[in-house]
Amino acid sequence: MKKIIRVGDTLREHGGKVVSGSYQAFGKPVACVGDAVVCNEHGRNSIAQGASGSTINGKPVALDGHRCECGCTLVSSLSDMDIRP
Repeated sequence: MKKIIRVGDTLREHGGKVVSGSYQAFGKPVACVGDAVVCNEHGRNSIAQGASGSTINGKPVALDGHRCECGCTLVSSLSDMDIRP
């Protein structure tokens, strides 16, 4: 089980954060494949990976450990609420 990614969550390798999402969980929009991130090294790009078994409006939900187009790893700020990938 992995934790969901939401707006404001960070990128591991170079820093940065998730800047777009939809449907709220614990007060913040949930990020999906195609949602925007801003990487401190690579600039604005999109989330490239998500959980095929969990979708919002047909887009796979991004989970802790998934990657962005620039190759950076997404890091969830949640301490609970796991989803099966």
